[in-house]
Amino acid sequence: MSSYLFQVSQLKKYQDFLNKITKGSHAIILHSEDTILQDIIAKLFVMNFECENDMVPCMYCTSCQKIMDNNALDVKVFGENKSIVVEDSNFIVQDSFVLPYEFKNKYYILKNFENATPQAQNKLLKVIEEPQSYVKFVLLVNNLDAVLSTIKSRCEIFDVPRFDTLELKNIFDFRVGDGKKVSFGAEYASGNLTKLTQIYEDDDFQDIYALCVRLLTNLKTSADVLEYSSQILKLKDKFQTFVEILILMYRDILTIQQSKPELIENKEQQNILTVLANGISSKAVINIIQELQGVKEKLKYNANISGVVDSLLLKILEIKHLCK
Repeated sequence: MSSYLFQVSQLKKYQDFLNKITKGSHAIILHSEDTILQDIIAKLFVMNFECENDMVPCMYCTSCQKIMDNNALDVKVFGENKSIVVEDSNFIVQDSFVLPYEFKNKYYILKNFENATPQAQNKLLKVIEEPQSYVKFVLLVNNLDAVLSTIKSRCEIFDVPRFDTLELKNIFDFRVGDGKKVSFGAEYASGNLTKLTQIYEDDDFQDIYALCVRLLTNLKTSADVLEYSSQILKLKDKFQTFVEILILMYRDILTIQQSKPELIENKEQQNILTVLANGISSKAVINIIQELQGVKEKLKYNANISGVVDSLLLKILEIKHLCK
């Protein structure tokens, strides 16, 4: 994490972003699907206020070190290992009246805030709206729709900028690891450091990708459905990863069909997908992507995977046939 902190702090777009949010209100929402990046920005936010040197954040002073090591007494973190509940909110309200111990300000970093119970969110309304002069709230949110509108209206909301693919590769330290795997994963992480970390640590990712390629290449008749259905069902808890890779592959195919193959940086993938792009219409690709997005929604509600898989494969065949 400390190496990520330093590298992110050196990127101009994040320097500009930090300047923007530190000039914001006493309560901010950092909106991003990238939880690792959220944590980094939250720490850099605190460092920008509490660093002891002129060039902030320096990363080396006592205050910066405490923040990086999670040892700062005036930085309270909630929601990391469990959802924020009423008891947490009550503690925050009472604790906010206690003066800072070592910093100029006290900071409450509320992670995964969309998972906080409505009652817990309601308990924080007044303290967020009228905090003590030395209190700052940083809410880390993945899904803004799950946050009460009354909370959102009391906070300044910032969308954390994503990494581009090159930045993501440079940020992710693979000098002692598998560089090819990082390059491969970065293409499918969509600028998300958390997702790239998950891909890099997932030994099955490349096997799932290979299965997606075989499916796109060889699924031609209903007789193929049984074979690929059984292979997909063996993925078990990795089925969502399979669906996400398929979506990304179809999007890349659409990119190639729109005469923009240069946007796909990995040449090996570009060659594979160019062949696939020549065998399917753009209309079919768009409809299949919509179908896959529907499958992602079904997975949120614990749908029967076997039925979902069979229905998906048959639908892909149907779309390819109707959209020739």
